[in-house]
Amino acid sequence: MIPFTNQVCNDSFEEPKLFKSFKILEITLSAVCFILCFYFIIASFKGEFGVSSKYQLLAKEKALTKELKLVNEKTKAVKNKIRRLSDTGLDLELLDQQARKILGLIGEDELIVF
Repeated sequence: MIPFTNQVCNDSFEEPKLFKSFKILEITLSAVCFILCFYFIIASFKGEFGVSSKYQLLAKEKALTKELKLVNEKTKAVKNKIRRLSDTGLDLELLDQQARKILGLIGEDELIVF
């Protein structure tokens, strides 16, 4: 029989408490990392600055660009009318049209049919 067999070849090896706390810490950190990764993946698609928000903003930009073009065209038309009705460049045809439309005036030789 070999003396001190239990001390040299110990089959019933018990982990020290320090290694047990490291395993718990490792599991906890792994779980926290998994949860954070999951959160950031969801936030990158659905969040305030995510992919879906980007495409919503691009669609809104297109709509606002079209609206801006329409407003610019209306502004140009109004500026043109103002320029044509100003004292320096009076357009008599436009003045006659506006008087008939707004004031309800008619010419001397014209008839109104109701």
